[in-house]
Amino acid sequence: MSFLKLLAIISIPFLFLGNTRPTKNLSCQEIVAHMLDSLKSIKTQRCDLKSTERVNGHFAYSGSRIKINTNPKKIYFYSILKGNEVLWVHGKNKGNAIVHSPTLPLFSLDLDPYGSIMRKDQHHTIFDLGFQNIGLIIANTIVKAPKDFDKHFAYAGTLTWNNIECYQLLINFPEYKYIEHTVTKGETVNGIAKKLNSSDFKIRYKNGLSSYFGEIKEGKKLLIPTPYASKVILFIDKKTFMPINIKIYDEDGLYEAYEFYNVIINKPFEADEFSKTFKGYKF
Repeated sequence: MSFLKLLAIISIPFLFLGNTRPTKNLSCQEIVAHMLDSLKSIKTQRCDLKSTERVNGHFAYSGSRIKINTNPKKIYFYSILKGNEVLWVHGKNKGNAIVHSPTLPLFSLDLDPYGSIMRKDQHHTIFDLGFQNIGLIIANTIVKAPKDFDKHFAYAGTLTWNNIECYQLLINFPEYKYIEHTVTKGETVNGIAKKLNSSDFKIRYKNGLSSYFGEIKEGKKLLIPTPYASKVILFIDKKTFMPINIKIYDEDGLYEAYEFYNVIINKPFEADEFSKTFKGYKF
């Protein structure tokens, strides 16, 4: 099920909210509903992103500049620290991403977004960039346990982060645990993770599959962490209802964190902004 279809289902109980912005104090459930509604409305997004991800017991830090067109899907990614550029456009280049690295300035590479080179030491694929991945995780949680909202979600007041007034939400999953999954024919780790609302990176790490990205042998037993995390902390912009600061925890503490800066939503892109020849790109 696509992200937008899932959000459409999630939004049904909250249709009374519409697209209006609140004029009163909101409940936790209303804040989440507004956030999902705002995520569903994203057509284009630009932002700078600071990432913290735990890899092999150590934290990896990165900064990037991102442009995303939602439909049709188009992605531009620039690594501020390494200078790498990635361009992916739906229906183009046989599904591969175009990648440019300063270490190979005269060449651009065509790489599989799900392959070992692009996924090495990365928690997510380029398709998880932006706000919508956390929205999908939250939406899946509500779908699977619609009567347990108050068990999982709590409002923790307001705060100011990066000069932006935010709602703070705490999401806890006391049922977080590892389950055994028997691989069926044609399954991949990525597909299993999406089906079980889990982290494909952590599945690989836990099961010794860190460098393997194809189909898994039928009948193999995997330990799967589910749901995605044991705890999530969200700072949600009070004006836009975008989750601009996200911290995700597992049984070992902080697992990943994402901070969004200079966010611009639904500003049209130039006609050639997702082409190799766009001004300023190095492809």
